[in-house]
Amino acid sequence: MGTLTEAGLLRLEQGRAAFNRGQYFEAHELWEEAWLELDGVERILVQGLIQIAAGLHHLRQRRPRPAAGLLRKGLDKLARGAFVPPVDLRTAALARDVAQVLAELESAGVSAPNPTLLKL
Repeated sequence: MGTLTEAGLLRLEQGRAAFNRGQYFEAHELWEEAWLELDGVERILVQGLIQIAAGLHHLRQRRPRPAAGLLRKGLDKLARGAFVPPVDLRTAALARDVAQVLAELESAGVSAPNPTLLKL
C-alpha cells in the first residue's frame, strides 16, 4: 500500500484549503499529485475528492451535466472507503453536502446550486 510522503500530505492539506476557498480546479490539481503516491482505499478516497472538485468546477462553469456525473462518481468513491485521511478532511459532511447538490441539480426547475457553500 502506498503511503503519502510529507509532500503528498502537504498537497492534501493545500488541496483542502483551495477547495474551501472555492478554487476547485486548483484543489483537483493538488489532490492529483497526492493521488499518484497512493493505492488501495486511500487512492479511491482521494480520487473521489478529485472527481468532486472537478464536478464543482464544471458546475461553476455552468455545465450541469458533466458536473452531475463527476459528483456522482466522487460520492460513490467516498462511500466505498473506510479510510481515515491523514489530514483533517470532513468527508462525511462533504458526502452529505454533495448528495444535496446532486438532488438540487436533478430537481426540475431548480437553478444550479451554489457550490461555494461546500467545505471540507
